[in-house]
Amino acid sequence: MPNFKVIINLKAGSGEAAEVWPQLQQALKQVQIRYRSYVSEYAGHAISLATKLADEADDTNESEEQTVLIVVGGDGTVNQVLNGIRRSQHPDTPIAYFPAGSGNDFARSLHLTKDAHTFAAQLTTIDHITPLNIFDVHMTDSANPVYRQQKFLINNFGIGFDAHVVHLTENSQTKNTLNRWHLGNLSYASNILTVLRKQAPFQLTVYDEANQPVHFKHAYLTTMTNIAYFGGGIKILPTADPHQQEIDLIVIDKPNFPRLLKLIRQILTNGHHVNSPGVHLFKGDHLRYEISPAQYGQMDGEDMGKHQFQITAENAQHPFWI
Repeated sequence: MPNFKVIINLKAGSGEAAEVWPQLQQALKQVQIRYRSYVSEYAGHAISLATKLADEADDTNESEEQTVLIVVGGDGTVNQVLNGIRRSQHPDTPIAYFPAGSGNDFARSLHLTKDAHTFAAQLTTIDHITPLNIFDVHMTDSANPVYRQQKFLINNFGIGFDAHVVHLTENSQTKNTLNRWHLGNLSYASNILTVLRKQAPFQLTVYDEANQPVHFKHAYLTTMTNIAYFGGGIKILPTADPHQQEIDLIVIDKPNFPRLLKLIRQILTNGHHVNSPGVHLFKGDHLRYEISPAQYGQMDGEDMGKHQFQITAENAQHPFWI
């Protein structure tokens, strides 16, 4: 049996994680799984926690002795734990995931259970790791040479419409109030309507596999994705699959209002938006693209601020205990 360590983000899912954690504790006790738990106490704390806990992992390849970090939270918490592990002395420490966030798109793409007792029982039957695709993403800002970040991604990196919504939601004065009433999604929905009115098109250049530039003058949304979903269950790219070593990028041009309504209907129902005029797809082992002027960005639901992004991404893999 692995050495399980649990990282809990009690604020995830508008407090859902705090409610479900006692149930999971009881379920783990019933199947006699021993573990140590650690609470993420502030924004970004899960990163340093994961680094510390992975650094403590035993130097062994035996699955019954290795350390496995169990994440209790949302997609953003999984992202933080992944990035913390990757900067540790044991960057291949496996991750198990109990979804307790607002969106849970990563769990949805992998059909992971949200039932505490089912999750605990599954932990006793898993006997090997499952490697899943992740993206190694490097970000710079062509207007700010000081800005430079490197992060690993599990879900998606969005620029434009969806990132603008995330930015407004994360900085909303009413978000905390709504979260206390478990109505955080209302803030997200309200900001979608705001961004529909305010989001302007931007210029985008994507460099294909032959390093040839493809220019877009009226991009409205561009999402580099590892999974089919974003935004809490919206199937933005039905063919994306973290079991495949492939980077997918979808670009949507600024539509007029009737076409926008049609695209929204297709995205929410049948996925036929990928065949629509003004929707463009790129695939590859690595991707490079840049935008102008500065736009909001989001990575796995985290507000990345407003930058004139230059993005380079490559495929990587990470072991999961699922």
